[in-house]
Amino acid sequence: MYTQFYGLREKPFSLSPDPRYLFLADPHREALAHLLYGIEQGEGFICVTGEVGTGKTTLCRTLLGRLEAGTEVAFIFNPQLSGLELLQAINAELGLPLEGLDRRQLHEQLNRFLLAKRRDGRRVLLIVDEAQVMERDALEQVRLLSNLETNTAKLIQIVLIGQPELDTMLESPDLRQLRQRISVRWRLTPLSATDARDYVRHRLRIAAGAPRELFTDLALREIHRRSGGIPRLINLLCDRALLAGFAAEAKAIGLGLVTQTDREVRASAGSKPRGTSGRLLDRLGKLLRRLRLPTWIRDGALPVAAGAGLLTIAIGGWMAFSPAGSGGSKPEESAAQLLESASASVQPFPAPTFDAPADGLPPVGLAPPPDERVPFDELDELDLPEPESLAPPGQDLGLALGRSSPAVTMATSLDALLEMWEEVPVAADLLSLPGLVGALDDQGFSLLKLREARLETLRALDLPALLVLEALDSAPRYAAVTALWEDGLRLEGIGPLAFEVTEEQLLSHWSGEAFVPWRDFESLPSVIRPGAQGDSVRWLQQALTRLGLLRGTTTGRYDAATIAGVRALQKRLELGVDGTVGPVTKIKLYRALPGYVLPALATEDRS
Repeated sequence: MYTQFYGLREKPFSLSPDPRYLFLADPHREALAHLLYGIEQGEGFICVTGEVGTGKTTLCRTLLGRLEAGTEVAFIFNPQLSGLELLQAINAELGLPLEGLDRRQLHEQLNRFLLAKRRDGRRVLLIVDEAQVMERDALEQVRLLSNLETNTAKLIQIVLIGQPELDTMLESPDLRQLRQRISVRWRLTPLSATDARDYVRHRLRIAAGAPRELFTDLALREIHRRSGGIPRLINLLCDRALLAGFAAEAKAIGLGLVTQTDREVRASAGSKPRGTSGRLLDRLGKLLRRLRLPTWIRDGALPVAAGAGLLTIAIGGWMAFSPAGSGGSKPEESAAQLLESASASVQPFPAPTFDAPADGLPPVGLAPPPDERVPFDELDELDLPEPESLAPPGQDLGLALGRSSPAVTMATSLDALLEMWEEVPVAADLLSLPGLVGALDDQGFSLLKLREARLETLRALDLPALLVLEALDSAPRYAAVTALWEDGLRLEGIGPLAFEVTEEQLLSHWSGEAFVPWRDFESLPSVIRPGAQGDSVRWLQQALTRLGLLRGTTTGRYDAATIAGVRALQKRLELGVDGTVGPVTKIKLYRALPGYVLPALATEDRS
C-alpha cells in the first residue's frame, strides 16, 4: 500500500523480528555486552529482564549469532513446565535420549554429557526465554543444574530472559538461593528520545535501501513520547502513521498525523474520547450499536437529522421484533475429566494470590439474558452497556492479533471483564500483567489461573475469563471471553470490534492458558480442608444449612457432618467430590446462595 508511495521496498515497521532490521540502541548494546561478558567469563547464572516489547527476543537472537564456535545451546522458549518436563526439554535440546528415564537418570545423563563436552573444550549454554512464567519447581530444577560443576568451572551456564515479573519472583525469600547465584543481572530499559529517533531512521534506511527522512523531528519526538520508548509500540505507531500519510497523500509525516494516528490506535483499542458537547451523540452511538443496526447507520454516514429519524424508526422496529436468546448446551465430559485438562498454580505476583483449585469444574447450563425493553422517553437516563459491535464474518483472528499490542489488549480486555462484573473500568491505555493483577486486587478480585483449559472448562465455570493468545511474533495477547455457544465464543479486547470465532479458529492461537477473575465475597481461606476450625468453617456450615445439606448446630469445626454436607454439595453441583472447599467449590457455592451476584457468560442460539 504505502511502500511504493514513499519509495520503500518493503514495510519497515513489521512486528516480526527480522535480523536485517537489528538496531542496537544503547540499552540493548549494554545488555548484550553484559551477556557476552558473563558467558566468556564462565559465570554460572545470568539474568536479563525487560518490559514487553523492549526487544528481548531481538537481543536473544543477536546473542545466538555472536556465540563462539563450538558452543552447545539448549534454547527453551516456552518454559511453563514442571521440573521434570524442563529437564526433559533440556536433554532433548541437547540431543540426549529421553525414553524410559526418570528424573535421576536424566540428571545423571546430562551430567555425563556436560563432563564430556568439558573435556572436549566445548561450552554448554542453557537459555530460558520468558522465564517469568516458570513454576517454582522448574526454577528449583534450574538451581540444581547450577550445581553441575568441576573444582574450577561450571559445566553449564544458564541465561534467564524475562519480563519484570521475573525480578519480583527472584526477590522472594524462598528463591534467595537462586538469586544469590546470579552473578550478572541487567534490566533492559525503553529507548531514549535520541535512540528512538535513530531507530526509526535505521528501519526506514533498511526498507528503502538508502536514507529516507519521512518523519519530521517534531513527529519523532511525539512518537517517542506516546510510545514510551517501547520499540514494538514505536513500530505500531509508525506503521499506522505511514498508512495515514499515504491516505492523505502527505509526503512527510508531521506532528499532526502522529497525533491523529495515536488517537485512532487508542480508539481502536477501546478508549473513547469524551467531551461535554459529545455526550448525547456518544449515548446515541452506544444505543445504535446495541441495537445491531446496519453499519452505515451506526457509523454515522447519514446526516444528523436523517439519522435521528431513522433512530426513532429503528427503536420501534427493535422493540417490536427483538428476539430473545436461548440457553447453552451442557458439556459432555465429566468434572473429573475437565480437571485433567485445566490445572491451576500459585503465581509469583505480589497480589492477588493465584489459587490452585482443589475441586472439579461442573458442567452447568447457561441461562439466556433477559429481554429488556426501555421506553424511548427514558433513554436519557438509561445507563447503556458498552457496544457489542462485531467484526465482519470471516475476519482473520491471527491478522487482528498481529496488528494489536500486548499492553493495549491487556488494558481493553480487563475493562471488558470489569464491565461484566458491573465494576468501573480502569480505562488505561496500556497495561502490564502486574498492572492487571494489581487492578483486580484493588477491586477485591482473586485470580484463578487455568492451564490446558478448553471451552468446556470455561463453560463449566460460567465466568468471564481472560484468554492468553499467541500472535505471529510469539508475544502474548489477552482477550476477554464474554459469550460462549456450542462450538465457539465471543472475544473482546483485541480491537474495536468483538470477534466471534469457532473453537477450531481459537485453538490455532490458544494453548489453554486463561485467567478467571472471581470474587471471594467472604474472604475465606484459599482452601478449607477437613480438620479446620474457626469463623470460615462456621460460615460454610451456615451456607450448607441454608441449602438443606447440614442439620444441627454450627460448631465451627470441620467435622464429619460438615464433610458429608460438602460432599453432598459437590455431588449436587457435579463437582469433583473430595470434601474439600477450593476456589471452584466456593465459586459455585456463592452462585447457589441468595445474596451473591456473579456474572454469567452470555449465550446465543447460533443456529
